[in-house]
Amino acid sequence: MVGERLAEIRKDHNDTQAVLAKKLNVSVTTVRSWEQEKSSPSHDALVAICRLYRISADYLLGLSEVDPAYDPRGNQQRFTDDEWAALREYEEFLLWKRRKKAKQ
Repeated sequence: MVGERLAEIRKDHNDTQAVLAKKLNVSVTTVRSWEQEKSSPSHDALVAICRLYRISADYLLGLSEVDPAYDPRGNQQRFTDDEWAALREYEEFLLWKRRKKAKQ
């Protein structure tokens, strides 16, 4: 499942296996092996892939069929890194607010 999803996401971002390998500091053979399900990415590589393509680990690992943050049409291009950070901070605030309300 990881290999199939990784290949799909990589292609959606117009990355070749060589480009992805360079971004992750691994060999092209390693990326090819992952995509062909001959081996699996390490924990660190999984985290790097999720951060690089802004996808959830659940989606990449096949635990979820949908990743609301993942948009193959370039959703990632709509926000800058600072804007993504602000969105994460706001999400944390909303979760804090929910917990606070539940305690009342």
